[in-house]
Amino acid sequence: MNNKSINERIDRIASALPVLVVRLKRLGYQFARSGAVLPGPEPSVNESIDCIESEIGTVPLAISQFWKQIGSVDLCGSHPDWYGCDYPDPLVIDPASQAVAELREFLDDREERMRYDFPYVIPISADEYHKEDVSGGMWYNVDCPATVDNPIVNDERHELPFLDYLELAFNLGGFLGLDRCPRHTWPIHELAMEIT
Repeated sequence: MNNKSINERIDRIASALPVLVVRLKRLGYQFARSGAVLPGPEPSVNESIDCIESEIGTVPLAISQFWKQIGSVDLCGSHPDWYGCDYPDPLVIDPASQAVAELREFLDDREERMRYDFPYVIPISADEYHKEDVSGGMWYNVDCPATVDNPIVNDERHELPFLDYLELAFNLGGFLGLDRCPRHTWPIHELAMEIT
């Protein structure tokens, strides 16, 4: 995949996310952390990427471009009338600063982590259970240093490359767990209409 293709897909995602957030608000969805929904790129994003790359290696292009252009997103929350899916897995992408925090933890315990084959990976988000305050498994992540520009999101059941994962989220109205909840009442069509 070339840089132009990745940048074009990031541009589409950057345009679609605010539309999805507005639709969720209009329908009465209550965000759990309103300040974290779509805060924009962090002022220190370039420094964060440089820090990771100086210690570990190249950050995958799709991730670095997402951080630089969009920053992060957190669609965790609830709606009183939407039911039928205990773990809807709302779209969350952690900011670059979270990847630096994980880097610091890794560096503090590198020898032990490598002994147990737990190398540094870039955190993407908590898993579907932790998002609902239930003990779960490993957080979603991508490999670093980069071997491809658009890496697979590890420890997430769809096993898709990062940009494909985001595009699937739009197809599901922002909730990646809905595809296995056939009787849910989330208004996917209204949320996803014309933005996928």
